[in-house]
Amino acid sequence: MKKLRNQAKDLLHAASKVYHYRRDVTSAARLQELEKSVVEIETMIADKSAESAPLEAAMDRLDALLRKIGGKIHPKTFWSDNLEVILVAAILVIGVRTFFFQPFIIPTNSMYPTYSGMNSVVYAAEDDSPNVAEKLFDKLTLGAKHKSVFAQNSGEILIPMGQSQNGVQIYKERVKGRKWLVLPTPLDEYTFYVGGQPHTLRVPAEFDMNKLLMETFSSEDSKVIQSSVSKTGVAWNVGQSVEKGDPIIRFDITLGDALFVDRISYHFKRPKAGDPFVFRTNAIREELGRLTGDYTDKYYIKRIGGAGGETLKIVDGALLVNGEPRDEVAAFGRNAAKEGEYGGYINHTLLAEGRTLAIPDDKYVALGDNSANSLDSRYWGFVPDTSVIGKAIFIYYPFTKRWGVAE
Repeated sequence: MKKLRNQAKDLLHAASKVYHYRRDVTSAARLQELEKSVVEIETMIADKSAESAPLEAAMDRLDALLRKIGGKIHPKTFWSDNLEVILVAAILVIGVRTFFFQPFIIPTNSMYPTYSGMNSVVYAAEDDSPNVAEKLFDKLTLGAKHKSVFAQNSGEILIPMGQSQNGVQIYKERVKGRKWLVLPTPLDEYTFYVGGQPHTLRVPAEFDMNKLLMETFSSEDSKVIQSSVSKTGVAWNVGQSVEKGDPIIRFDITLGDALFVDRISYHFKRPKAGDPFVFRTNAIREELGRLTGDYTDKYYIKRIGGAGGETLKIVDGALLVNGEPRDEVAAFGRNAAKEGEYGGYINHTLLAEGRTLAIPDDKYVALGDNSANSLDSRYWGFVPDTSVIGKAIFIYYPFTKRWGVAE
């Protein structure tokens, strides 16, 4: 009987929910019938001597009535039972992301080796590609995506070349793709010709596929030739041939470091030199567009090289502030010493050799730790404080030696 009473209480709770949600679209007669059924069951629950059969009959009558007037509230479905919880959870997630901690994935290697963007692991033709278990492990621990192109026929490998702002480069086409099967995302499509037959491969637009191809195929036998198979009329003969079924290229793309950005602290204190910070590119959209051809707003992560009122200069790979070496964080010292994979800051444009850069108030200079591969303030100027999002604080994925508190 105790179990039946608990079931009756649950049904009364459902009746209360239906009443409050549906009373404005339910007739007065039905509402009176509902109130009568509720009172009947409440009386039976209170009566310790009540029999189970009458209570079950009363519950069946109330359930039948609720099914008639309950709409989507009764009977319970997954959505009716959990929609409120899901909405509250979604609001909390959006609130936390907007006002407290925002996740951010680094797409490029402008901050390498402090942080890593998307990188690649290439499998040589004589090596075996990872099996299913290895792919799953790499996917879980490194966010790796396996890419491969196999020859559909035999012949020499040709890769089309094209003219770009930086001279002749490997040709690619920007196409529309999907992220997580839903969100639209840009992809770059590359073509390999084998015996005149095209083989295509799509990769994320942020991934440096040109670098991978140059490292994979460059040799003394490779050369640029005139070719009618290429849309541009020019192709790169990599000096290699494949048989039908052989891999042209096999590699993994590993996910860039995923980190949390603290959106709170900068409301109470000003950003300072050395902070790894995330900012919107809305204020430098035109400058970036002229440099890259892409005028869409993005989020960038760089290190604050200087703040308003300071004067910067680069001398022999070292960053100087007001004539003295900058040393607030380890990355400044490592670049100055050209330690390990830190190659030193490169003189260019606004910080060309012998040139100093005075920073206006409420502005910041954003520099990449990988200066040779960073499109930063040297090229497009200052970041206004209104564009600053927050400070990178913790790398939570993938599980590499960089996992943990952000430097």
